[in-house]
Amino acid sequence: MREVLEAFLDEIKSGQRAVLATIVRASGSTPRTLGARMVVRADGSSFGTIGGGAFEAMVAGDAKDLLAKADPAPELKRYTFTEKGEDALGMACGGTAEVLLEAAGSGARLIVFGAGHVGLALARLAATVGFAPELVDDRPGFCDAARDAAVGRVWHCDAAFVEGVPPLDAGCYVAVVTRCHRTDRLALKHVLGRPLRYVGLIGSRRKKAVIFGELAEQDAVPEAELARVRCPIGLPIGGETPEEIAVSIVAELLQVRHGK
Repeated sequence: MREVLEAFLDEIKSGQRAVLATIVRASGSTPRTLGARMVVRADGSSFGTIGGGAFEAMVAGDAKDLLAKADPAPELKRYTFTEKGEDALGMACGGTAEVLLEAAGSGARLIVFGAGHVGLALARLAATVGFAPELVDDRPGFCDAARDAAVGRVWHCDAAFVEGVPPLDAGCYVAVVTRCHRTDRLALKHVLGRPLRYVGLIGSRRKKAVIFGELAEQDAVPEAELARVRCPIGLPIGGETPEEIAVSIVAELLQVRHGK
């Protein structure tokens, strides 16, 4: 049990969000008893066990749903080990378990593609209003500089923006602010098609038309997916410096987070 709690704390200390799932009530025949715990990470992986099989998979799914919420409050879930019924798991054990799901850690994950001036400014500012920034870049030198700046977790990806990219979940906010048209397109191609909370692309309306046209024609990205992308990114406040651009983007992120 101590190892599970330490794993939960490790996730929080590393700037990640996670859920601690604890069996708080059990009756009848169940795979594990009162007090069994496991940690569910943002990518759906877990540490520890509360019983395995369909039960554990359902709890992990509910934990991921909890992490997708902007301000997740603890939830008590009931699971029935029968083959039929509203909470049934399709199992014949016959028991019932109630699991307390507690989310903790940093705020919603903000995945920033591009560790240049705008990316660093965005990560710094977003962290002050409750986001957990993660910077992604294919240039080793820029990744090293971002680590030295200590503005969030840093991921060194490959030139195609496929390998080395962090796992994405439904609660993620994504800002594509890389160095050029080509890398913007590659990063955007990687994230589209996933159930993300927000996707924004830096650039002018002309750049948007060019990149969207290439994604539609060369990469067969559906128009409905492209329509989800906010481009130009950020609220139109008229700023030009990296710091001013960061303000406009964070303002839009907060607008989305608060449903305004």
